[in-house]
Amino acid sequence: MPAFFEPAFACPDTLADLWHAARHAYLECPLPAVFKELTLLLALRRAGAGLVEHALALTRLGRAPGEVLAVLDDPRAFVEQLPARRDGLRERLREGHLHLETWPEDPVLHDILMGCGLAFAADARDGAEGRALLAACLTPALYARWTALVAYARSRAAWYELHPDLGQRVDPPLVETHAWLLREAPGLARHFGDPATSARPLIAPALLRLIDAVPTGILQLDARGAVVMSNTTAQRLLGHSAAALAALTIDELETGALRDDGHPLGPASPLRRCLELGKPQPPMTVGLRTARGELLWTSLTAVPVDDDGQGAAAIMVTLVDISERRKIERALQESEIKYQLLVEASDVFLLCFDRRGIIFHANELIADLFSSTVDSLIGKSLADLAPDLPELAEAYLARFEQVMESGIGVSVEEMIEVRGKNGWFSSTVVPLRDFDGEVTGVQVVARDITRRRRAEIALRAREERSRHDSLHDPLTRLPNRQAFMEKLESALQAVRQGRPAFAVLCLDLDRFKNINDSLGHSIGDRLLISFARLLQDCVGADDLLARLSGDEFGILLPNVQDASDAIRVADRILGQLKQPLALREQEVYTSISVGITWSALGYERTEDILRDADTAMHRAKRRGKSRYELFDADMHAEAVAQLTLESDLRRAIERGEFEVYYQPVIDLVSGQISGFEALLRWNHPTRGLVLPGEFIGCAEETGLIIPIGEWVLREACGQMQRWHAKYPHREALSISVNLSGKQFAQPALIAKALHESMLVPSSLKLEITESVIMEDPKTASELIEQLRMEQVHSYVDDFGTGYSSLSYLHRFPMSALKIDRSFISNIGPDGENAEIVRTIVTLAHNLGMSVIAEGVETRAQLDLLAEMGCEFGQGYFFSRPVTSAVAESMISRDCLA
Repeated sequence: MPAFFEPAFACPDTLADLWHAARHAYLECPLPAVFKELTLLLALRRAGAGLVEHALALTRLGRAPGEVLAVLDDPRAFVEQLPARRDGLRERLREGHLHLETWPEDPVLHDILMGCGLAFAADARDGAEGRALLAACLTPALYARWTALVAYARSRAAWYELHPDLGQRVDPPLVETHAWLLREAPGLARHFGDPATSARPLIAPALLRLIDAVPTGILQLDARGAVVMSNTTAQRLLGHSAAALAALTIDELETGALRDDGHPLGPASPLRRCLELGKPQPPMTVGLRTARGELLWTSLTAVPVDDDGQGAAAIMVTLVDISERRKIERALQESEIKYQLLVEASDVFLLCFDRRGIIFHANELIADLFSSTVDSLIGKSLADLAPDLPELAEAYLARFEQVMESGIGVSVEEMIEVRGKNGWFSSTVVPLRDFDGEVTGVQVVARDITRRRRAEIALRAREERSRHDSLHDPLTRLPNRQAFMEKLESALQAVRQGRPAFAVLCLDLDRFKNINDSLGHSIGDRLLISFARLLQDCVGADDLLARLSGDEFGILLPNVQDASDAIRVADRILGQLKQPLALREQEVYTSISVGITWSALGYERTEDILRDADTAMHRAKRRGKSRYELFDADMHAEAVAQLTLESDLRRAIERGEFEVYYQPVIDLVSGQISGFEALLRWNHPTRGLVLPGEFIGCAEETGLIIPIGEWVLREACGQMQRWHAKYPHREALSISVNLSGKQFAQPALIAKALHESMLVPSSLKLEITESVIMEDPKTASELIEQLRMEQVHSYVDDFGTGYSSLSYLHRFPMSALKIDRSFISNIGPDGENAEIVRTIVTLAHNLGMSVIAEGVETRAQLDLLAEMGCEFGQGYFFSRPVTSAVAESMISRDCLA
């Protein structure tokens, strides 16, 4: 390491910065080597230090020592030559921009540019034009490398100025070079100095190079005990510069020093003994204090340099850094102690056997296991420990032999009988080796894992139960959807491999919600359990029955010939359900809808199979329940269309595609408009005007009927309020709105619409179908009564098409009864349905209700209804449903009539 770096040894960060700068700006700089060395020579000339190494580098690059002397004696020659170089560059620049990315190979251009740079290095003020010329000719990247070189050269000069003692030093490898340069060009002494002042006492220059190269610290002490020489390794280890070490004596060097046992070194140190006795001292472990006060553990030797029989004229001291070795040895000792303590404190059994199978080490735990002591176990064999189990002893000895021959450890878990009891043990047998690596025996480390194995067995049992529970329905104990899908996937894979086809049945209980709501959930649960048992009796041993969701079940039939096999199973189940299911103290009749599909349709995914079976099941429900349907391609198209309709409906709400049409309700006595029925229409962007019959069913199924119905109610109430405000003398006009079952269960929506529109409650007529009322008669009666108390009128809509239960009708406080158009259309001149309509009108009047006839299309129908005493009518005879603007014009004309 050059002496230039020595002042930075005390600060690793500074040392790293110096080295990084030297490597980046100097060693790895892409500029010509002669250019770099001359730049540094000129920059260091003013500091008068560090010149020898660069002068030597220039001689190796072909420059004579006399040329080096000329540069140092007359650096301004480069400045004086700048005009000529500038003119030469101008000639080159006329030929085109240089903008050099690399240093030019053209010798003329090479010399011109190098002269410019050296002029600036020699005199930054007078040579500034040289810097400008370089900036004009080089790319920014190459120019930056040159400026980094100049900055590094100046920083080196500043470093020497801050550390003047370095100027009096010559690095040992350069001592002979120093002398040779002075012999070749004596004038260099004016710049280099006298090499005699830089030599180290009692050491030849050639030997100095060797001393600095060795990784061992070397000190030379004179007869007085003063340090007269130190190599760079010693300086690094002790953290002192050469000058700082030269100022130390034995007393200062041994201040705070310790022996290997940690006691102070004392006066009888190897250094003093060597000086006093003049005899070499053997290596001794000594802890010396560094410049920072840290303890440096070394292997220290001392030998006399010159022995005249009366003592050493000087001694040579070697220092080998053993700090890391000492740490490792200490760590090994501590590790061994910890290992021994750990073994004794742990729950492992430890035995060590020699090659003959004789125990030479054991711990207390293994001694307790055999009701013995450690000392009693030493010297025994396995046969001595287990005299009743010779086979076990032989098996272990064979295992020991295998480990010793292969040198590879073995781990096993096995059940062993110890003192008449069986237990599980985990044991590891590893080879023991001496310092030469030879196997001398084996070590056995064993652990009683009986509790762990029992816990694992219990855990596996719990996991199996948990796995079973995760795949089975807790109520019916049948496999659940996940288990069904796994089996279905296996069946699908088997079909792909050429196995027979399979079929899937999806079964759903009809009107199960009604049973839950009317009889209670406990009865519903018992119904599901009883139904599951019935299904189990209807399927074969190879068939899979599963509960897929609430009241939906699935059956997987493997090995079917065609769909008729699945149909026979469906018929068997439907036939069984003709009898009631016994639920403890009562019997319940129920029916199911069944959807069927099978693998011959070419399925790729299990999800598609179950989807199609479910689609077929819903088709069975729509076609009257208590039946089965076999899936076909049309069903899939219908299902896709239903999904598309649902998607369009959701967007229709967001985009405001719905519109309310109004059909007038006529007072059959006065002939005037008594109100309007609000009827929903959908202005579909591609299909045009869509009637409710095409989308209300989908809205009911998906729950979209709630936001749609709320919007209709709010829009109709708001429109009627605007008409009341515009035509104040027609405040008797009312608005009729159809209410779905889901809306009927949320009376708050009705109050909200009235509040927001400020419509008088008595102006709102709510039309409720018989089926909605009869789903839950008790709740319906309470809600209708609540509406009546709030002055909102309720109508029975489409009377005669649903339950038509006369016994229930009188229990509901309804304001009016609306006769379905199917009855009105058949009250012709021949009297078809006339008596039925007359009976309905009479019944309504007897119950205090008025009657509205819908679907009036002819004068004859109107006259007959009027003769029967029907108060109101609506239909195409009066008007089709119209927009709000047309309806308003009707009100206006009616007002003028």
